[in-house]
Amino acid sequence: MAALCRTRALTAGSHFLRGFPVSRPCRGAGTENGTGSDSSESTESRTRPGGFASALERHSELQRKAELGPMRGSLKSAESFASMLRQSPLMQMGPAKDKLVMGRIFHVVENDLYIDFGGKFHCVCTRPEVDGEKYQVGTRVRLRLLDLELTSRFLGGTSDTTILEADAVLLGLQERKDSRSKEERHEK
Repeated sequence: MAALCRTRALTAGSHFLRGFPVSRPCRGAGTENGTGSDSSESTESRTRPGGFASALERHSELQRKAELGPMRGSLKSAESFASMLRQSPLMQMGPAKDKLVMGRIFHVVENDLYIDFGGKFHCVCTRPEVDGEKYQVGTRVRLRLLDLELTSRFLGGTSDTTILEADAVLLGLQERKDSRSKEERHEK
């Protein structure tokens, strides 16, 4: 019976399957398939591996197709990570210092305005004393970025610690195009 298992493993098509003998033909005590009948079903079961061997064979087949795919040109040409990073908006922006951005107030605590401008972290600015009531949740504002992430190394520390905020200066409310045109109409 062990000889049957070895022969079956050596005749397998994939070199991965040589170490995994197919157990179906080796189960029976006196016959190859364990049922005692020699029908067309027994030849099917001998040619078709089961369990782990079947899954491994399917995986190997898919892997071969994936390797051949780019050679045939069927898959899109894959971009490298470096080229995608170079083309990302964050890298195209350059250094963040002194960049003018638009943001939206998403939370207000007393005189602190929490503003989301699309960076990794939000920024916290104080509410201006002039027209402070105009700065409500949902209001769009203009900011000048100083730093995208506030980090510092404490005395005796070996690594930087972040407070999960960006540093920015509040410049004012974002002017709407329609409000400018209304003011121009009133002046004429």
